[in-house]
Amino acid sequence: MSRSTLMALAIACALSCASYAQDSAAKPQLPAPAASIPPNTSVVPLSEQVITLKGACQPKAGSTEAPSGCTSSLTREQFEKLIKAVSQPDRPMPPDVVRNFASQYAKLLIFSDAARAMGLENNPRVQELIQVTTNQVLAQELNQQITEEYSHPTDQQIEDYYKQNSKKYVEATLQRIIIPRNQGTAEKPKPSEAEEKAYVDKIHDRWVAGEDPDKLEKEATEHSGMTTPPANINVGPRRPGTLPEAHESVFDLKAGEVSPVFSDPASFYIYKVVSVRTVPLSEAKESIATTLKRQLVTDKIQQIQSSVTPVLNDTYFGPEKPPGPVTPRVINPRRTMPGAPGGPPPSQNPGNAPPPSPQSPPQ
Repeated sequence: MSRSTLMALAIACALSCASYAQDSAAKPQLPAPAASIPPNTSVVPLSEQVITLKGACQPKAGSTEAPSGCTSSLTREQFEKLIKAVSQPDRPMPPDVVRNFASQYAKLLIFSDAARAMGLENNPRVQELIQVTTNQVLAQELNQQITEEYSHPTDQQIEDYYKQNSKKYVEATLQRIIIPRNQGTAEKPKPSEAEEKAYVDKIHDRWVAGEDPDKLEKEATEHSGMTTPPANINVGPRRPGTLPEAHESVFDLKAGEVSPVFSDPASFYIYKVVSVRTVPLSEAKESIATTLKRQLVTDKIQQIQSSVTPVLNDTYFGPEKPPGPVTPRVINPRRTMPGAPGGPPPSQNPGNAPPPSPQSPPQ
C-alpha cells in the first residue's frame, strides 16, 4: 500500500473518529434497540480478506499487469493494523463504526486507485499536499509520544513539587464585603471618588471593629442605590490563584485579619480571613500529579519548539499584528459565591491551574 493511501486513510479516519465523538456527544440518548449479536472477529483467520474491491486493478489496455499501487483487497491483519494505528488507544471503535469506516475506506481506495491510473500521484500539487499531510501526522505522533512518556510523574516529583510550592497549598476560608460603586441618580448625583473612598473606609473600619458583615453588606448595597439583594459575604475555602490577581495578597493575612480595600471599575472589595489551614500532601497529590503531567509535557514541547526560531520575511508577509487588549476581570456582586449556602461547592483548584478567562467567575 502506497504512502499516499496511508496519508489519505489517516485523514479519513481522523474525520470518521471526530464525527463519531461529536455524534455521541450531540445526539440525545435514545432507547436502545433490540440487542444485536456483535461479530465474532476471532473466527476469521488473520490472512483472510475482509475488504475486497471487485472489479478493481484491471490491467490497462494493451497490458497484462495491474496498475502500480492498486489495492484490490485487505486481509484481517492488514485492516486491524490500520484501525489500531488511527484509533484512540483508550476508546476502541464500536463494531458498527468499524464497519462504516471499512465501507468508507473501500470507497477511498476505489477513488485513489482511479487517481493513480490517471497519474495524479505524480501531480506537483498532490505531492505538496502529501508532504503537508505527512508533516501533520508526524507532529501529531510526536505530541502523542511525548504525552505518553511524560504523563507519569513519580511520587518523588510530586513530593518535591509540593514542597517547592508550599504557598499554593495554604487554604484560607474567606468572607468578603462587596460595595458596588454608586452610579448616582437624577435626584442624587454620583458621589466623588474621595467621597466614595471615605465611605468605603468607614465600612472597612467598622468591620475591623467587629460589626456584623451581613449588616454592613446590606447597608453598602442600599447606599449604592441598588435594589437587588445584597451579595453573600461567604466566599468559602480558597487557595492562591483562585481570586483576581490584585486580591492575592489576602493569602498573606492571618486568621481574623481584615484586608485593605481593593477596587475595580464596578465595586470595592474587603476580605476577612476566617481560618487558615495547610492542605496535606495526601489531599493535594492527585491535583499535583495532574499539574505535573501538563507541566512536563508542556516543558518538553517548548524545549523542542525553542530549539529552532522561525523567522518570517515581513516584507513578504507584512508585520506581525500586536495581541488585542486584555479585559480586566470584574466580580459580579450579585453572583452567589462558591461555598455559600445554595451556591456551587468550593473550588478544589490547588492554585496551579491557569487563571480563568476574564469573563469567567472565580474558580
